[in-house]
This record gives sequence, structure tokens and C-alpha cells, in this order.
Amino acid sequence: MTESLETTEGVRSRSSLDGKTAVVTGGSSGIGRATAEAFAADGADVVICSRTQADVDAVADELAGLPGEVVAVEADVTDREDVAALAEATVEAFGGVDVLVNNAGGGGALAPLHELDDAEFERIVEVNLLGTYNVTSAFADALRDGESGAVVNTASMAGEYGVAGMGPYSAAKAGVVSLTRTLAAEWADANVRVNAVSPGFIATEKVVESMGIPRPDTRDDAAREVGTPAEVADLVRFLASDAASFVTGQSVRITGPPNLYEAPDV
Repeated sequence: MTESLETTEGVRSRSSLDGKTAVVTGGSSGIGRATAEAFAADGADVVICSRTQADVDAVADELAGLPGEVVAVEADVTDREDVAALAEATVEAFGGVDVLVNNAGGGGALAPLHELDDAEFERIVEVNLLGTYNVTSAFADALRDGESGAVVNTASMAGEYGVAGMGPYSAAKAGVVSLTRTLAAEWADANVRVNAVSPGFIATEKVVESMGIPRPDTRDDAAREVGTPAEVADLVRFLASDAASFVTGQSVRITGPPNLYEAPDV
């Protein structure tokens, strides 16, 4: 018997998140918001969270016309009680979870390590690395109990190489990359894939405001030094989909020309 040819419907089905349930932390702006929009547009139901309810409520309202339902929950990823409540709210709303995107994070003032305040170092590591652990731990049972699952962590090119003046952020994101690889090995037996994305300079609202980096107006220029949140969201959606079924334990760089991780000259 001749094996049937692949169908367009089959290819599209593997690449789609339609019918999936996803959680996106840090979903009120930037990469998190773009990811929530891409997921909901694809038909996934999405729970978004941030530390301020009004911020995620606004995003949920903006995305209300998309095929997937968007639910907004206030949660601080550094607070274990908040994170437990987030997991409970997700299971209550949708019965489980298929995809977890650990996107919440942030940097701080640029300074060499020897000039840093201890509390500032701890704060940055807490939100970026411990926050990723907190959320993943809270959703571990729900992810592992399903037929299959996917976790996508937001790391950074700073974590891949280390960047002068960004010591705590670089260290925390390097920890996210290592945690990703460890979880991928530990959760493969439960059919849960765990990957990370390591963006270079992306024109999020915060980056544009703080660094004056211009927003790209096209995706056509491969040589540009700055990407868009939507471009990162496209990569996250692929890694979360069944099209990436043999991709796990990877940190995928999304940064334009090879090894571009220094601040662009603008």
C-alpha cells in the first residue's frame, strides 16, 4: 500500500494552537502581549497575567474579538501564593493547560557588578529566574498530566554571552537557559517539551522609551539590528506547536545577524 501524501490540512494542524490552552506571564505588554495575541488569533484560549490587574484587563479587552478566549489574572511571579492562584484559575477556567510561556521579567539600571546594590541584584534574579521556577513549579502537575505539553521560557542574548553593565540580568537569563535544559531532560518522559527563546534587541515599549531604539517598520530587512515583539511571538508559537515536536532543551536565538547582542548604535 502506498503511503498517502501529506495534506495541507495536516501541515496547518501541526502548526496551529487552535483548541489549546496557554498561560503567558508578563502578558500586559511587549513580547508577552504579542504572544498572547498570536496565540488567541490562532484559536488558543489564553490566560495572561501581570502584577497589575488593570493592565492585563486592558489587553484582554483589546483581544476580545479574536477566536481564542483571553482571561486576565493579576499575579506577581515572585509571589508563590499569587502563582498558585494563577494555576488554580487556569484549571478552573479551562480544565488544564497545554502551553506555558514564562515571559515575565525585566532588567534594571546599567551598572558594573562592583557598583551594584545587593538588593537590586537579588530583585533582578528573583523576577527573571526564581519567577520562572515559581510558575513552572505551580503548573508542573497540570502540564505533566496532559497528553503532551510545551513550556517556552523567555531568556536573552545577555544570558547567552553576558553583557557588561547587565550582570544580574545576564546571570539570571543564563540560569533560565540552564533551567530550560534541565527541565527538558526531566520532563521528556511526560511528553512535555521545554525550550527557551533568546531575543536580541527587540523594540518593546520599554526598550523604545528607555533607549530610544526606533521601531522597525518592516520584516523585510534581514540586516537590521532591532526586531519586533511580533517576530519573537511567531517563534514562541512555533515552539509551542506540534510542528516543533522534536525540538526540546533548546535556547533559540532570535537576534538578526549572527552574534548580534550589543546595543545597536542609534
